[in-house]
Amino acid sequence: MKNYKRIALNGTKNKGGAGLSTSVLAITTVMRATGGEEFDVLAIDADGFNRTFTQRLGQRDATGTLLLDQDPYNGVAPADLFARDGAAPIFEAIETDARVVVVDTPAGGLKQSKRLSENLTAGHLVQHCLDNDRTPLVLVPFGPTMASIRGIGEAIETFGSDAHIVAIRSNVGVDERDYRLWKTDPFIDRYGREIGGRTRKLFEEVGGRLIEAPALAAGPNAMAEALCLTYGEAATYKGPNWQTYDGLNVRNWLNSWVTQLQTIADLLAMEDVNWKAF
Repeated sequence: MKNYKRIALNGTKNKGGAGLSTSVLAITTVMRATGGEEFDVLAIDADGFNRTFTQRLGQRDATGTLLLDQDPYNGVAPADLFARDGAAPIFEAIETDARVVVVDTPAGGLKQSKRLSENLTAGHLVQHCLDNDRTPLVLVPFGPTMASIRGIGEAIETFGSDAHIVAIRSNVGVDERDYRLWKTDPFIDRYGREIGGRTRKLFEEVGGRLIEAPALAAGPNAMAEALCLTYGEAATYKGPNWQTYDGLNVRNWLNSWVTQLQTIADLLAMEDVNWKAF
């Protein structure tokens, strides 16, 4: 058993629709497949309302019903970032022996992280990681819009200089040409105000890392959800209403995520692992 460096991956956003939950689901799937018998990956769903992370990755009984008592190492443990003391399970997960802790949070979670309780902020969560010999990584999804890009700057300010920022750029329905505002040059609006450019400059100054979020074909994704298949299961599933085409889409999508995660293998302290997609 290798002595892997311990990490915490905290997904955060203010605006919904940026693909955070899907990205975290893919990352958790790859991490668990790669970890195998070598290391554990503990997952937490801190969205007390939608529970997308749990719906797509949670453990189910023989009838397909989600288990109320989830094993966080094989399913998804609950938390609620907006509830009183709802962030406590995240702090507790940081203290475990799990090699990797992955947390999904709801829309508005970035702003909420500034006040996790009466006394605790995102900075205290980062320090708790460091106190428990765990490297804090903050995952921030973004799209082409200015509001989405600004979320990266807010994450940097909220979590502080001791956290590593990983920006996840969405490729769902967009391409490189659409990211006209993702640059360091200032942008002058119709009123002559200089806006834009500052977020990427700040991101580069703090050593932020950029990865791309591969797009998954909509049909196979919808069908996998309808069949209650995790992405790992969908890659190899043989059954009614599931085509070879569907499985190949999911498999290649997960393989694309492996390629992206390998670009930050140094941050993940996983340079020498045998990567697996599912």
